[in-house]
Amino acid sequence: MIFFAGFVAASETTLTAASRARLCSLAKRGNKRAKKVVALQENASTSISSILILNQLVAYLIPTVGTLFLFKYFAVGHAAVLQIVFGILVLIYAEIFPKMLAVKFPIQFALFAGPFLYRATKILKPLTQILEKCAKFTLKLTGIEADKRDSSEQADEELRDTIDMRPSEGDEDEAQKKSMLKSILDLEEITVDRAMTHRKNLRTIDASLPLEKIVEELTVCPFSRIPLWKDNPENIIGVLNIKTFFRALQLQKNGLDKIKIEKLAFAPWFVPNTTRLLEQLQDFRKKREHFALVVDEYGDLQGCVTLEDILEEIVGEISDEYDAETSGFKLQADGSVVADGAISARDLNREFDWNLPEEDAATIAGCVMREARKIPDVGQTYVLGGFKIEILKRQRNQIGLVKITPPLKAAENA
Repeated sequence: MIFFAGFVAASETTLTAASRARLCSLAKRGNKRAKKVVALQENASTSISSILILNQLVAYLIPTVGTLFLFKYFAVGHAAVLQIVFGILVLIYAEIFPKMLAVKFPIQFALFAGPFLYRATKILKPLTQILEKCAKFTLKLTGIEADKRDSSEQADEELRDTIDMRPSEGDEDEAQKKSMLKSILDLEEITVDRAMTHRKNLRTIDASLPLEKIVEELTVCPFSRIPLWKDNPENIIGVLNIKTFFRALQLQKNGLDKIKIEKLAFAPWFVPNTTRLLEQLQDFRKKREHFALVVDEYGDLQGCVTLEDILEEIVGEISDEYDAETSGFKLQADGSVVADGAISARDLNREFDWNLPEEDAATIAGCVMREARKIPDVGQTYVLGGFKIEILKRQRNQIGLVKITPPLKAAENA
């Protein structure tokens, strides 16, 4: 009975300690034992209840039978001493040792115990259902909703915690992997206006320009697609694929006037600025596109978002031969950072492992202006989330350059 009690105690531990991801992988490969353990984990409440019933049963039998045995075959004094020894043995071999074993070999023990637990759960199901209803009724009397929980949110938090637990100190590759994994999870929370190219930096072309002028501009354009506008820079009438344009140009060598640039452009794709990056990524895949224009709730153009913008949220800045050699920030000797006002707080957080607030505004300039509730002057200093931000440069109504001094601990990490 002691060994059976140990088996039950270890089963309870291994059911929670065994990696569900590893077991699911084994189940997909056809491991029948793993399939049963996964089924037990998916219905953890019933499984644990069944184990506890077995545990209570054997916990009742062991001292009862043990006491009868000791007092029948031993003197009262000896029986009392042996009962203490017997209790110590139960504590060690029915609780401590089996649970240590289950923690040490969670997958192996889960596969070993799985078939028995699966069958025991089936047999005890009617009893566990009655007991669970009693427990839920008691919880309801106290005002607690037992079934009210967000499993997807809980799973995300568990995954984030698992990523954070992965050791990465002194290993740049591991740190990069952790950052990328967490960035993938963040795609579901970040909106496109946090990753887009703002309309101020959006490169467009006037469709009414002479074709010779358009050819000159497109020849030096570093992008594969460019929005066309007419009458008003915000009146986007189409998006031109530069490859398509030059292909048409090659076919019409004898007459540029025959090329109608508006007919070569495809219809612009507008998306709300509140669209989540994960949703936009999925839409890019479905439509087999990687360029969209971002508008606000009033339909006003805010900028553009591309597939590369979303990928950069995961892997960091992607540079090619056309990108300017600038990061938008420079680390100083004293641990502070001089940054362009247009750089995002998220980019700085990922680069230096900071925790600048990034929920309320996309850029550092936006964060400062939101905190100040006005356009600050050069030399003014603000504290934002423990970070001291000094205004170094202002261009008209825009913050051009800031100096960010992190808290001491963040500076040491950077």
